[in-house]
Amino acid sequence: PGRLEVCINPESWQGYVSDSQLPPYSEETSEEEKEEADGVRGHWDQRLGAFQKLVLIKSFMEEKVVGVVGVCVCISLHVMVKGLPVFLASLSFDMSPSTPLVFILSTGSDPMGAFQRFAKERGYLDRSISLGQGQGPIAEKMILEALKSGNWIFLQNCHLAVSWMLAMEELIKTFTEPDTVIHENFRLFLSSMPTKVFPVTVLQNSVKVTNEPPKGLRANVRRAFTEITNNFFEEHILGRQWRKIIFGVCFFHAIIQERKKFGPLGWNIRYEFNDSDRECALLNQNLYCQTGHIPWDALIYITGEITYGGRVTDAWDQRCLRTILKSFFSPVTLDPGYTFSTSGVYFAPEADRLSDYNRYIENLPLIDDPEIFGMHENANLAFQRLETMTLINTILEVQPRSSARGGGKSNDEIVHELADSILAKIPGERERPEALFIRDANGRLNSLTTVLGQEVDRFNNLLRVLRVSLCTLQKAIAGLVVMSEEMERIYTSFLNNQVPNHWSTSAYPSLKPLASWVKDLALRTSFIESWIMRGQPKSFWISGLFFPQGFLTGALQNHARTYNLPIDELNFRFNVLPVYRDQGVVSEVLKTLPAGGELDMDSEVATGSGEGHIALRAEGVYCILPPKQTPLYKTSARAGTLSTTGHSTNFVVTVMLPSSLPSDYWITKASALLCQLNE
Repeated sequence: PGRLEVCINPESWQGYVSDSQLPPYSEETSEEEKEEADGVRGHWDQRLGAFQKLVLIKSFMEEKVVGVVGVCVCISLHVMVKGLPVFLASLSFDMSPSTPLVFILSTGSDPMGAFQRFAKERGYLDRSISLGQGQGPIAEKMILEALKSGNWIFLQNCHLAVSWMLAMEELIKTFTEPDTVIHENFRLFLSSMPTKVFPVTVLQNSVKVTNEPPKGLRANVRRAFTEITNNFFEEHILGRQWRKIIFGVCFFHAIIQERKKFGPLGWNIRYEFNDSDRECALLNQNLYCQTGHIPWDALIYITGEITYGGRVTDAWDQRCLRTILKSFFSPVTLDPGYTFSTSGVYFAPEADRLSDYNRYIENLPLIDDPEIFGMHENANLAFQRLETMTLINTILEVQPRSSARGGGKSNDEIVHELADSILAKIPGERERPEALFIRDANGRLNSLTTVLGQEVDRFNNLLRVLRVSLCTLQKAIAGLVVMSEEMERIYTSFLNNQVPNHWSTSAYPSLKPLASWVKDLALRTSFIESWIMRGQPKSFWISGLFFPQGFLTGALQNHARTYNLPIDELNFRFNVLPVYRDQGVVSEVLKTLPAGGELDMDSEVATGSGEGHIALRAEGVYCILPPKQTPLYKTSARAGTLSTTGHSTNFVVTVMLPSSLPSDYWITKASALLCQLNE
């Protein structure tokens, strides 16, 4: 700790000049001239400061930035960057009958269980209420009674009772008034998510604590076992099977919690699984296993569909949750020698005492191997890069705008030139191709022509928004119009190479930076222009459409009309072709495929040198290790919202692709098809 080493070989750098190639120095040559001629030489660890090393690592290994930032802060500020565990027993000394304790909640952490155990240990009667609509008067009555009896009161989720916060503030203020009689054993506990409506005076006169969820599988499982008693764990009719079941559920809980760190690779939507879910699952198992028989079907359904599945709203996430549960909570997990991963590192110990399990947990790896999640090593890189981008975006949001110094261009000049460049690249608006709107003998329009008309309208609206905002921005920079708040946000986005929110609301879903986004827009409009000028193409770039779901529906409708079939009985089937259909160019990745037209996605040719790399690109769809049944998304964010048409704003269609491996293998890897990458 406290030292950063950067191992770089200058000889491998382009333009490096060795000592033998340097010009000879005379006695009159100054040290400054020598250093300028030589370039930067010497030991890098001594030459560079902590922040300079951080910049260098950001350039070469983006995934390591977050870890190095912690070291940089320690070196520069001489402070610790890791929080220490907080226990209620130590916090109770800071409390008093007039000083409440406020839990500031974070996703994945619920202090209710720890509070109940602590109150029971101290021998106090605790009463809790979850605040919400109409619960304020009930909570007030509970507090007034507890002031006389000396009970402990826990008001949960104060952020949900906005209208009662003022009344709660006035009630708590009376605790410090001289004429208020309070029982010496009375204690008040509150919990709330970060919110602006929480009374400031209550915060100022209370003990505040935040209990973040543990990071890492070992810390997560360890926390679960600190809340399990010897009697519950060791004294059960099922014996060792019971202990394996408990360990499997605790490990499953840790797995689904830690998958959130992988972003969309873990879950399409970040779900707020917390400790109460695990406690509820264990209590249900204890209830159903009292007779010594394990009703697996009932327990798997309750755990996967209700206790945990009740929080999951995305259908693909539900499938993933059920698949993960099978690996940790099913009859096969009780077999001797069963392991949770292929390496054999993770398993339920063949032991009978809680202390033996705790000892095993302490010896688990500190850094989680992606294999326990069913993922490839590249998933860790994706997680670390996501952390880096989140950190950098946060810094950019709070960074003040400053003018350029020296001979560089000012920010106004940079933004003005960028606006000029974008205006030169985007085309003008297109008129609807009325000549293509020809009806058939039955008076019906070609469905794909209708799709084209809708796409033209959407692109025209986007281009109009871009052109108006860019022209207004240039006028604002020149001082001809007032720099509005909206123009200020666009100005800042341009400096950070980000797509302005004002554009995103009128555009298709995309995670690309500004430069790549403008290039992508030019390609999309070029595709639409080609469709208008040359007529319906032989193959379609569905990734270039605003609304590909509409295109797929239009294709089905045309087929149904041609063959006089009910459209509800039609669906898509898929074959992977070893060539770019439109261009007739054989993909470099697939040149060695045998003739036959179809592709097995498990082949080495398709997967390349490492799983997680792009396998192929067919008609604009990037294929990343698909399973037999895989979702196609517009962007890697995956999650979307339900639009007025009944379609998700991100999910396109389910694609069936060949694979000799079981579906579970691909589901745990979060395999999917993407219409576009982030760059």
